[in-house]
Amino acid sequence: MDTYTIYLVNNSASTQLFWCFLEPPQELKSDPQVFANSSASLAVASMAPGINTFTIPVQYVLGAGASNNAVGLNVQVTSSITQNVNLTETWEADYATVPPQMGPSMRKVSDVSPPNTVAIKSNPFDQAKNENNGWFSNMSFGIQTAQGYMGMTWSPSPKQTTTLTPTLKFYVAVGNFGNNALASWTTVSSDSAMLSVPRDFKYAKTTVTYTSTGGWTVTPGAPPASALGLAGSMRLAQEDLGPLLRSHQSLAAAHAALVGLAGPAPCASGAPALLGAGSQQDELVSVQWDSAEADIADASLTYLSGTLSVRTALAAAFTVFVLAGVEFAITRAAAGGTTVHFSYSGARSASEIRALFVAGARLLFG
Repeated sequence: MDTYTIYLVNNSASTQLFWCFLEPPQELKSDPQVFANSSASLAVASMAPGINTFTIPVQYVLGAGASNNAVGLNVQVTSSITQNVNLTETWEADYATVPPQMGPSMRKVSDVSPPNTVAIKSNPFDQAKNENNGWFSNMSFGIQTAQGYMGMTWSPSPKQTTTLTPTLKFYVAVGNFGNNALASWTTVSSDSAMLSVPRDFKYAKTTVTYTSTGGWTVTPGAPPASALGLAGSMRLAQEDLGPLLRSHQSLAAAHAALVGLAGPAPCASGAPALLGAGSQQDELVSVQWDSAEADIADASLTYLSGTLSVRTALAAAFTVFVLAGVEFAITRAAAGGTTVHFSYSGARSASEIRALFVAGARLLFG
């Protein structure tokens, strides 16, 4: 699971309450009845010397609820039931028809939603009867973070399927929005910093500064140590060890993969050498590339992502795979499945990377 970190710097003269919102998928952007919903907030003192962050794991969440509050501006809405979901899944929210007043249930109904999308459908409940009796249904989509939920909420129609194509864009704003109090996207986006993945991130980190004049600056990467106090600098240094260690592990995995892909080496007994524990060789069946190549801060690098399928179900929730000596990051893949969403960021050209993905190619997962 990818995790993104947004560092918050407050250079204004007073304490500010920072909020983080997730931009709606394209399918919901133009609907005025879809509202921003967030409980991810953090107060940061003026010129605070420590580290203050929003930590965002890319785990999508679908929610459903029912209450005697109609979905609308400034209404507080929380889902009574939520489910972690993966792309290509379709879920159904089953709403009750009054009487009695009951909350909904949710269940996964299939894995056939188009690539890079997630779908949620509603059952044929009697919406008019429910609302005439003061019972209103709600449906939500977003991301659950350590600081709270960020996403969007709307009122579902009966027997309707909503297919969503998530985009990883965030708004960071200051103000008193209120936990899970629904807001308009115009309000959220009018005076905020907009962050796009991967364009505004470096090593999955970015720094957002609220300036002394009430403006915003966005700088890819973690803040410089000089902008932090001693404790913050020490903590930042410890955090930065993570990517260094992962880089070393990746190099080791790539080397092991090259040896493995060259063919089995004979052991003293004459039996072929086994792959290392925690790895798996598999065969590429097909690949579908994402429609657009993402912008990245370093123009010399190539960024590609897509979804592939393999011959054998994955034995674990792997995080990387190697193909022809090139390492790829796994962004979404479940143990027991045969579908993998992946990305590449490096110096090789897009055409060179795509040419590696031919049916029957050998992949090493780790």
